[in-house]
Amino acid sequence: MSAWSDHITAPFQPEFAALWIVSDPDEILLTPSVADVLLERGIETVTYRDPLAFRLFYETRILQHDNDGRFIVRISGDAGQIIPWDVLHAARREAVSIPELFSDMDAATVRAIGPDRYDDLWQIVSSRAGMSRMGPSATRDFVAANIYRVVPDLLRRPSDIWEQAFDVFFRGVPLPPLIARHVATKACRPDGMTVDDAAAILSDRATFIDRVQRDWDRFARSVSQGDEPEADVIPFTLAGIRINLDSMVLDGTIAPTKVDAIPQSVPAWMQIGMVRDEQSARQLAAKRIERLRDDVPPAGSGHGTWLHFAERYSEVVEDLRTSASSVDETPDALTELGPIIDDAFFTFLASSFDGLGSNSFATAPSIVHQIAPHMAHRRNLGERRQALVVVDGLALDQWYMLERRLRRDRPDLLIDSRSCFAWIPTVTGVSRQAIFAGDQPRSFAKTLGSTSAEPNLWKRFWSNEGLPDKHVVYARGLGAKGSSDAALSDAVADGVEVIGVVVDTVDEMMHGELFGKKSLTSRIEHWLDFGEWTRLVSLLIDGGYRIYLTADHGNVDVVGMGRPSEGVAAEERGERSRIYDSDALRQKAAVSIDGSRLLQPGGLPETYKPLFAPTGKGFISNGRQAVVHGGTSIEEVIVPFVRISRKENS
Repeated sequence: MSAWSDHITAPFQPEFAALWIVSDPDEILLTPSVADVLLERGIETVTYRDPLAFRLFYETRILQHDNDGRFIVRISGDAGQIIPWDVLHAARREAVSIPELFSDMDAATVRAIGPDRYDDLWQIVSSRAGMSRMGPSATRDFVAANIYRVVPDLLRRPSDIWEQAFDVFFRGVPLPPLIARHVATKACRPDGMTVDDAAAILSDRATFIDRVQRDWDRFARSVSQGDEPEADVIPFTLAGIRINLDSMVLDGTIAPTKVDAIPQSVPAWMQIGMVRDEQSARQLAAKRIERLRDDVPPAGSGHGTWLHFAERYSEVVEDLRTSASSVDETPDALTELGPIIDDAFFTFLASSFDGLGSNSFATAPSIVHQIAPHMAHRRNLGERRQALVVVDGLALDQWYMLERRLRRDRPDLLIDSRSCFAWIPTVTGVSRQAIFAGDQPRSFAKTLGSTSAEPNLWKRFWSNEGLPDKHVVYARGLGAKGSSDAALSDAVADGVEVIGVVVDTVDEMMHGELFGKKSLTSRIEHWLDFGEWTRLVSLLIDGGYRIYLTADHGNVDVVGMGRPSEGVAAEERGERSRIYDSDALRQKAAVSIDGSRLLQPGGLPETYKPLFAPTGKGFISNGRQAVVHGGTSIEEVIVPFVRISRKENS
């Protein structure tokens, strides 16, 4: 336990109360170390959003636990104005806030670092007795130096800001925009680089990667032709930059540049970022697979480590597909790696999946039901028009096909590609509903397994955020030619502020696919040629919307292990999971189905008991090959989370 978590959690002891109402506008209870301590004490933290959903939760979960359960209900405002009287009467009330905890620092600057770093700042501040009160500028200097290891006054050469940007990127700690602008204002910048440019490079991952890719292409082509790189290109030869280039290429962060020839005088660190032909591309892919094998996250790794690994894995899969001379060609090394990843990933899910919903969603969501709250958070910071695009069934590796097409058709877009966790079991009636509800599946237990409630769930979420129904739109069935204009043109023209849409095409193709994922990706490529994908994104971007894209689940190749003969024991019979209404029935099935796996996410209703198929197998006809979903593989569970905007507006 850290000093921070010890201080914050002191009032929350199981012997003190069974229910607390906590005013927490700065998401302090969601900081990882605090959330972990509360979980260890058996205290469940619930964020209050929807009055109806909360009343159901209170009556069925809190009251029914009698003396066994302990709960914290988080709110952002005044408890007396939000929480019903009978609940208030039964609870203890507490409040935590940044101005109270960091009274000698500028509150806006502290809030800018986000809940994930409050613990670090508290440790630093607590160790320095007698700190004087700091204004905004002094607080930003202090935070930049002590939290992000960036000292603005030391960035005295034009190249320093580039070395700093690479260092920030590889430590995985981009500066908050407020602090990045402060650093950019004080730093020496290269000729032609504005404060806005420098701040974006230090704070926005997509902007940084976009600039590195563009400049590396220019640099590599100049070197391959024996020319001197242009003066405004990133100085890749600097020691603090060149040592990172191979990692960016091997991790798939940037693509190697295709060149006609590589002069013998070109050093090895440059060569890894250049490819001449298909053979050299596949040699690079082999190196990336070897590196993946070495980097499979060990037991105890956090969710962020798994997300980053899944992104790298998916990029390798997609690069192999695009560079392969035959659709049947898959390296043995990648095939052999699959079960190793799957076993390690299931171990992570069994121990850590339930904690994903306790993570802060301010910077990015960890799991799909946090996407709508993340959008609401961004809306409170000033985003007015937002669109959520859910591409049903799109695996992370398949997203890169859609991204590549967008980069070709709309080079003016800034695309920030990340990932998050889908809900388990990875089926539409669970995970997609969670996306539009902005809540865990137990909050919509009555409609679990269906999607008919999605429009109402979407509008109810935004109604609770204070947005009238007339400014919220839901549409599904997009993907066919002309469907985007038919469904959304009026909404865009009328200035609707929040749009949620479902693109069904990929999922529909997947369920009819008989020849595996490689064949499915070819069909997706054919669909992209129709142009409807680009039209949908263009309609929204040109209408002034910031786009958030995700999927409810991915997909995976399996071989059938036979359909279990259970009569009516199973409530639902999926291809990768089967659902039971009692532990007894599930346990009986687990014994009879060889290799099956048990996992019970805490956010599911208590009568919804899933059983999962083993690695590479499906509950379909014995020996049959298919592309399916519903299980626990990394390809099904980790899905895209992408932000798309115009470059000039980012």
